Formats: sequence, structure tokens, C-alpha cells
Amino acid sequence: MRCLVLATLGAVASIEHPRPAAARRARETAARLTSLLAAWATLTESGSPASGDAYADALVRACDGLSHEQLRRLPATPEEAAATIAELPFASRFDGMYLPWAWFEPFCTGLRLPIAELPNGWDVGDGQDTYWCPRATLADDPAQPEETRAFVRVDQVTRWLAPVAGHP
Repeated sequence: MRCLVLATLGAVASIEHPRPAAARRARETAARLTSLLAAWATLTESGSPASGDAYADALVRACDGLSHEQLRRLPATPEEAAATIAELPFASRFDGMYLPWAWFEPFCTGLRLPIAELPNGWDVGDGQDTYWCPRATLADDPAQPEETRAFVRVDQVTRWLAPVAGHP
């Protein structure tokens, strides 16, 4: 990391080069998303059912440090997205908790996290782990079942496990 040192009337100040600062902020932001996916995976893997509020709270906490620019690029506020999880809008028709892919995709791409689209969902990597995010194609309005869109089933997000040496 390069620093610029200024000496003014005997006072010395160190100013950090702006590019390393931007890289550090990007890593910190990615770590917050990692905590979101890790929190969802931990809730999923705990073996006991978690509430929609627990998944929604993890999303809101992960968005706390996003820049204004990143927040403006999202199709809805983090609180509105969290409400779609906590309110369980599909509870009368389907099990599970869902977040629209139309919200989650710009969240991931805004943080420059790689996404791989697979037949039944998405893999999202954070540089440390890769998470499986299952897809559900659902109709928002039961009276119009032909009008569907993609959702991430957040209560089934899991962490891909690294292979154990000597095992296929």
C-alpha cells in the first residue's frame, strides 16, 4: 500500500492512497454479504425451523454498510425486501421463505460477486465460500398463475462443502 506523506510546518500527516481504500471498502462490503449468506446457511443448517424474521433481520444487517450508490441500484429498500421474507406471502400455497431474484441479483452484482445460474438455482461465491441458492418460480397472485417470476428460497440456502481429501 502506498501512502503520501505531507509535511506542513512541522506537522506530518499520512494520507492513504485512494485505490487501496476503495479495495478495502469492497472487501468489507463483500464480507457483509458473506455474513448474510453465512447467516442464512447457518439458519438453514441448524436443524430447527427459524422464523422469517430471522432471515429478514440478517438481510437488513448485511445492508447496513452499503453505500448510497449501491442502495440506489436496488429495486426496493432492504427493509422492503426483508418484509417480503418476514411476511411469508406464499405461506398459504407453499412452504418456505422467498426473496425475489429481481432484488437479490442486483444486490449480488452490485458487490461484484460471481453468480452461476444452474437449472434449479444459483451458486453465489464470495471469494471464501460458495452458496447454493435454490430457485422457486412462483406466481405472486394465485388468480394469475401464468404470471410467474423467480425467487430465491432463502430458508434453503446452503454452503457448498469442500471435498475431503481422498474422497470423491
